[in-house]
Amino acid sequence: MKDLSQKRVTNLSFATVIVCFLISTVISLWSLHIMSQHNQRELSKVLAAQIYDDISYELSQPVMVSRTMAHDSFLIETLEKENQGSRNAAVLISNYLRGIHTGLNYESVFVVSQSTGRYYTMEGLNKEIDPENNPYDRWYTTFVESGDEYGLDVDSDEFGQDAWTVFVNCRIEDEDKTLLGVCGVGVRMNRSIELFDTLQKDYNVRIFLIDKNHLIQVNTDESRIETAYLDEIDLRSVTPNQYFYQKLGNDRIAVIRYVDPLDWYLVVESDGSNERGQFVSVILLNIAAFLLILIIMALAIRAIAHRTMVLSDASLKDHSTGLYNRRAFEEEKARLANTALDANFVYMIADLNGLKAANDTLGHEAGDELIKGASDTLKSCFGKHGTLYRIGGDEFAALLIADPETLEQLKKQFDRETASWSGTMVKDLSVSTGFASSREFPSENITELSRIADERMYAAKDMYYTSTGKARRTI
Repeated sequence: MKDLSQKRVTNLSFATVIVCFLISTVISLWSLHIMSQHNQRELSKVLAAQIYDDISYELSQPVMVSRTMAHDSFLIETLEKENQGSRNAAVLISNYLRGIHTGLNYESVFVVSQSTGRYYTMEGLNKEIDPENNPYDRWYTTFVESGDEYGLDVDSDEFGQDAWTVFVNCRIEDEDKTLLGVCGVGVRMNRSIELFDTLQKDYNVRIFLIDKNHLIQVNTDESRIETAYLDEIDLRSVTPNQYFYQKLGNDRIAVIRYVDPLDWYLVVESDGSNERGQFVSVILLNIAAFLLILIIMALAIRAIAHRTMVLSDASLKDHSTGLYNRRAFEEEKARLANTALDANFVYMIADLNGLKAANDTLGHEAGDELIKGASDTLKSCFGKHGTLYRIGGDEFAALLIADPETLEQLKKQFDRETASWSGTMVKDLSVSTGFASSREFPSENITELSRIADERMYAAKDMYYTSTGKARRTI
């Protein structure tokens, strides 16, 4: 009966969750239906604000650069000297433009001389413009006759593989306001077009930049650039720093914003079927329904992970010294064998001298004291610079990161501390060490470094027994 009762409770709980989920889904869909009738305008405004910020940053920076060039005294003086017949003008101007291109990485940087018609780029004198006969050059006459300080022109770059480019044109004038020429930069539209395309797909809208004549200047459909008009958009009511809303029929709405220093208009057109907004609303409501389950799962996973970590850490530690054990050492060596070693990587091997003699003459407690003394001294000197391991009864290892100067200081510190160490049962401590670093052997892997360190450690051990006259341990 108890099992049956528990089964009924489980089934009832399960049914309750399903009913709650269904109710939540119905409420979500109904709420979505209500909200879709009221939030189209505000959603379009948010999207337009995001697009406006991105476009302003992307295209207003070249305007500032071009205006700065136009007021640069060096460029003004160079063009004035060109009028006086200077032969160095081409070299000076091309070097100037090359510096801007190198520093800011614009696709095109140019200067056109009013007096000579010369078209300079970072590569030098490219040509002399001929607006009357060359259609590529008619932009110059159009811009100069406009009288504007600066202007934007979308065109295919004659010197850039005909890629669609936004050219920022700026008037260069002397102190008397006499026209000396036009300068500016060209910025590839690839990034802007990609940005528009991404936002249009994500939010199911259509994005345009149009001029005051309703002519499309920027759009993902290149065939419409400077060929199509958005005549149905009303620009007369648009005021600076404000968003203007216009209903276009068939549930279509346009959000319009004047982009001030470009003198263009941003148009974000939506047809009211923003699927992304619908899915977001449904997902948010469903997340609320399952939030409790997710929290419980997260807490359970965290507890299991913590317990697993504790058990794993315990299996990799030497309990008598607190250092990592040989298993951990071999795992780390295997990992390092498949990776590039740090430039300051150091492999250290250490062997405790006299452990067998201490065990045989003073007992194993004395030997334990000696092992503990060695491990504590190693931790004190090298612990902050890497990981220490006890890989055998009287053998230790360390994988360190230390530059040569630091390593020498650590070695001297270790020699001082071992020399001054004194225990209760054992009065002195001696440890033979061997080091091999990536600085010494930059082309060697960890396997070869370990071999070199072993050889140096055994050499140090031989020197210890030779100098002290003590007998080597026998197994």
